[in-house]
Amino acid sequence: MAQKVLAITSCAVGVAHTYMAAENLEQAAEAMDVEIKVETHGSIGVENPLTDEDIQEAEGLIIAADTEISKERFSNIQIVEVGVQKGIQRPKELIQQILEHQGTTRSTSYESKQTEENKSSRESKNPIYQALMNGVSFMVPFVVTGGLLIAIALTIGGVPTDGGLVIEEGTIWDSINNIGEAAMGFMVPILAAYMAYSIADRPGLVPGMIGGLIASSEDFYADEGDTGFLGGIIAGLLAGYIALAIKKIPVPKAVQSVMPIIFIPIISTLIVGLIFIYIIGTPVASLFTGLTNWLESLQGTSSIVLAIIVGTMIAVDMGGPFNKVAVFIRRRFNW
Repeated sequence: MAQKVLAITSCAVGVAHTYMAAENLEQAAEAMDVEIKVETHGSIGVENPLTDEDIQEAEGLIIAADTEISKERFSNIQIVEVGVQKGIQRPKELIQQILEHQGTTRSTSYESKQTEENKSSRESKNPIYQALMNGVSFMVPFVVTGGLLIAIALTIGGVPTDGGLVIEEGTIWDSINNIGEAAMGFMVPILAAYMAYSIADRPGLVPGMIGGLIASSEDFYADEGDTGFLGGIIAGLLAGYIALAIKKIPVPKAVQSVMPIIFIPIISTLIVGLIFIYIIGTPVASLFTGLTNWLESLQGTSSIVLAIIVGTMIAVDMGGPFNKVAVFIRRRFNW
């Protein structure tokens, strides 16, 4: 009877790396004649959950995750815990560690050790990068939904012209395109909102969302256009850290209960909004417009250079923030 190993995979975005690690572990187990069951924690939720029977039968558990995974279920089983990248790159090595009983069984000392390791890990990770990845993970479904609806409308309802495909006004395809554009319009506000949420929890959500909306609106910056993806990142960080700072201010007990739902969101939103409108919004919009114009200028004679830039951004961190910026650039120019 083949030995049985369990695994849990999860990445910050919950799209690419989660399933790549699961697939590589399954392929490695098959090559080693080992039975494996992989529970994935993706953007869709938990899939292929591990049962009590699985846990009793298994030699051990591999956790290849960049997110927090509860270990309460695994009190009498050895665990090897690594980042999701190791699950992708070294699946055979991880399985071998379980078979050779190199994992750690949960106990009081284990819990203490893991608490210290998790604390150290959280402190060593860049909080700005973590916030950005959290924002990106919530932004992706809006980009995918909006982008696909626009693509469907253009592919089926688009009429070829010298300037490319054009959708006739008043048609069903025009309506589908408008729905897609509406979904894409949430991209920057959602990014900013959940970046702020990652930093300050719930009190950061409202100022992040409104800050992102201001960042993505052309109405606030005269003829400079909007601040785009760059402005959304700045708005999310501003909203998050301003809300976090206000949370730490000592207040009378009588108003503590309403601070997160009234005072913190209102004050944070005012500060972020006014900073964008009167101080940094126009310069950031000018910078973003200049960057956009430069990229547009590369579409003609320097299209190879543009392809290299966007291709590098896609490949340098699959599923990460640079990858998503490349998607935003593609959408900006309607490629």
